[in-house]
Amino acid sequence: MKTQLAYGAALMLALTGTPAFCANEGKATTPPPSYEKYVVAINEEAAGDAGWMKVANALKKKHNAEVFTFKCENESLIELLKKLRAQRPKYVCFVMNPEKAGRAFIAAAYHMMRLIDDDEYGDAIWGVVTGYCAEDALKAVTASPGTIRSGATSMGGQKSLDDYESGFASSETSENDFWMKRKGGETEKIPTDGSPAKTLAMAFNTMPIDYFVTSGHARERNWQIVYNKNKGSLVHTKDAQLNFLEPDGKTRYALTNASLRVYIGAGNCLIGHVDARACMATAWMHAAGTEQFAGYTVPSWYGFMGWGVKGVFEQGRYSLAEARFLENERLNWVRGKKHSAMDTKGLEYDRDTFAVYGDPAQRITFPNDTTPYNIKVRGADVEVEFTRECKFADASDARGAHPVMALLDALPPGDTLFDKDGKEVKDAVVTERFILIPAPGQHKPGEKLTYKISRKTP
Repeated sequence: MKTQLAYGAALMLALTGTPAFCANEGKATTPPPSYEKYVVAINEEAAGDAGWMKVANALKKKHNAEVFTFKCENESLIELLKKLRAQRPKYVCFVMNPEKAGRAFIAAAYHMMRLIDDDEYGDAIWGVVTGYCAEDALKAVTASPGTIRSGATSMGGQKSLDDYESGFASSETSENDFWMKRKGGETEKIPTDGSPAKTLAMAFNTMPIDYFVTSGHARERNWQIVYNKNKGSLVHTKDAQLNFLEPDGKTRYALTNASLRVYIGAGNCLIGHVDARACMATAWMHAAGTEQFAGYTVPSWYGFMGWGVKGVFEQGRYSLAEARFLENERLNWVRGKKHSAMDTKGLEYDRDTFAVYGDPAQRITFPNDTTPYNIKVRGADVEVEFTRECKFADASDARGAHPVMALLDALPPGDTLFDKDGKEVKDAVVTERFILIPAPGQHKPGEKLTYKISRKTP
């Protein structure tokens, strides 16, 4: 446990402990954020490679971005942070050759994003662009925005494909359960003949899929199809190809259809850890064309980030990078409340270990917004209207506290939220990037809550 929490600790200690950028740089002297500014930060090794520099320049052109070069060393990261504090961007994209994109950097990047201004919350929506080769990364960052129509999951059931026009689903509990849904048709259970590996290969290679979500056992080298049973797996080769493997360890079925746009390893250990040029994450990018990949860089435990990001993303309002940003800020908020020692450890463990690879400004989203509330911010006025019945736990519930949250598209007029009676809303958060409103209890469709944003007077 202590080892896992210490990943990137040296980098983070340097970022927090150096007075060069912390002293005399309070909110009074820090410029306001640019709500559309995009910064590309490319590590020095990648910047020396024409292919990776082409990726950075493609992002520069696409987003009218500033491009900075840095080394994956403490002093260079501190210098990069100084530049980010001066720029105050909305988006930060780290372009990294895969050898430098490991868990230590992911942890340090999370911490860096909270240090751009002086509050404890994240200040930019960020991501890491990497891949088995620069060509994979270039393809991902130059892809068009899109809408998820087809999906697949390893947590299948008869209803698991209801929200997709087409797709397929395997089961983590049985090698015999598999469902497919053709466009315009109904979900059907199909036989696997005891070979989920062969069936998954057939499904991937004959049906274009936009989105795949998995759970179960995984490592940087493989994913187990049926939880805790040797019933087949997915492995990668040394040249980042993907093969579904039978339990005999010899019979393989190659994944040849490069159509997948978004992958979330919501409940997998280590599947998001880029520990070598060829690993599960880069193999999905290389062999399956995956443009955005999300997963844990450590063995998963509480699973707040994995399942939380999946939940926010699938509601359809936010992109993958935005969903990760909001869920991470929810964790930052929850971890500051009083919990059991175990919950506190779980929150700390989970917070800075879930990686999202891809252009953070790319919008690949679900077609329908099913978020159970709408939030409108017009200047100082805030209105929350519930569109579905829902019940929220209070802030002391580490697992169930899901406050109302929204990204802001303009600088708010203050940092404090007041209710309709002028009383400060306890535990609310207003930053330059997002708003968080505790709303514990039962809420019915059509219910409206109104607030005001202002500066807190002494």
